[in-house]
Amino acid sequence: MPQSSVRCLGSKFKPEDDHCCANPSSKMSMEGILSNLLRKKLLPKSYLLITTRPGAAERLQGYVKFPRFTEILGFSEKGRREYFFKFFKDEGKANTALRFIENTTAVSTICFIPMVCCIICSVIKVELETEDEIADTLDTTTKVFVQFSHSLLKHDSQKRKKSLLNEFRNLCSLARVGILEQKILFEEEDLKEHDLAASDLKDLFLDRRTFRRGIGCHSLYSFLHLCFQEFCAAMFYILPDEKTRAPDDNEMDLKKLLDVCEKPGNEHLTLTIRFLFGLSSEKVQAFLEEVFQCKISDLAKPLLLQRAEEAAAEDPPRKGYRLLNFFHCLFESQEAKFARHVMHRFQTIDISFKTLSVLDCRVLAFCLQHSTIQDHSIDLTFCRLKSHHMKALAPGIKNCAVLEFGSNRLGNSGVNVLCTILKELYCSVNTLNLGENYLTDACAQELCATLSNSKTLVSLNLNDNSFSEATVPFLVHLLKTCTSLSALFLDGNGFGDKGRKRLKQHVKKIELERPFWLWL
Repeated sequence: MPQSSVRCLGSKFKPEDDHCCANPSSKMSMEGILSNLLRKKLLPKSYLLITTRPGAAERLQGYVKFPRFTEILGFSEKGRREYFFKFFKDEGKANTALRFIENTTAVSTICFIPMVCCIICSVIKVELETEDEIADTLDTTTKVFVQFSHSLLKHDSQKRKKSLLNEFRNLCSLARVGILEQKILFEEEDLKEHDLAASDLKDLFLDRRTFRRGIGCHSLYSFLHLCFQEFCAAMFYILPDEKTRAPDDNEMDLKKLLDVCEKPGNEHLTLTIRFLFGLSSEKVQAFLEEVFQCKISDLAKPLLLQRAEEAAAEDPPRKGYRLLNFFHCLFESQEAKFARHVMHRFQTIDISFKTLSVLDCRVLAFCLQHSTIQDHSIDLTFCRLKSHHMKALAPGIKNCAVLEFGSNRLGNSGVNVLCTILKELYCSVNTLNLGENYLTDACAQELCATLSNSKTLVSLNLNDNSFSEATVPFLVHLLKTCTSLSALFLDGNGFGDKGRKRLKQHVKKIELERPFWLWL
């Protein structure tokens, strides 16, 4: 479904006001057709397949009868390898590229997105044509897109140094108008309006589709991908335009964008804002100044920092995908001071019941790692976390006091990773929830030994796992040595009568010294 339709449904569409139509031959607006299809008034026995991003999917729930949601997570590790070998064809180059990806965590975590994977391969291919090694500069999506743009531009840059900046800014102006108007297909007139009709850049950055209209042909243009259009739209706000626009106009445009992006129904601006944060990075701006031989606008950074501080001060605080998107913005900037300015406001971080990718976890870790406080509470209940997610979270866990990891898929391997993190970073966790995580006796000794050394642990939740009587000695050792522990949740395991009896007996001894709660 076109993005413009999603916006219409999200902001303007009201079921009670819409004209009902059960006749497929009736003539009505696109919005009317879609709304009647969604409400099963039109073609009630049909199945409607809608592709959209998570933000729009949440808004659509109120309009759809009996919805079934499926999230497309992108390439698996195996699928990524297959793609690399198909892309490079040369086995040696494919293996070189894969080694770089596997050794560069930042790139590896964004390479599951097919479009980004394609761009990364394109950038690596260009680098391998001139160098034996690959530059380690691709640690955010923004940097990947910057490098890709540079690889397309640099072949022509020597011929047209003076016009390159203006033409590229015209392309970014087209992208910006499209994003603001939710438009992904452009007519020849649109290109003329932005002085791109005779530009070589349209052949580099735009796909052309030709359709028959009567006895003639009609051409429509689109960017290589919607993500790339969003990136170019963000570039518009940082590239200088000395001829036609005053700096005040650029500042007003950017302030307006930052204001409207937070309003309901404007989720289509999410990635453009994220790219803006990425383009505010000092390293990215220095690279762009070298490419275009100009001074990049310094208007964006203070406005973005101000917006970040305002978002952090919201009451009630953000949670779920809105909070996660904000963290993505901080991550894209790769500016530790952005995180330091605002993360103390997010003492409690709730992203529960949202499916998280490894990249999401890495983003969260970056923000926590650069926080000025060390007692964050993170709730990642039912986020489908596995052991590789835990590895991505590692740098941020040191600044957390409460870890709510219940109802995930960590398994024994995930808990072993967590134990390594807790030991290496000397964490001061006081609450740890590992309930319903497919844990067995195989991880019990390592877990209890790690937590036995804690001076801060107060509450431990191991409910609804698969521990048996074999785990009881390790739990007893934990109870003896971790004197700060005062609440232990063990319900829903298979300790048996003998195991439960032993645990209760030991807790009775502890209760003589301090209050203790055991759920068994």
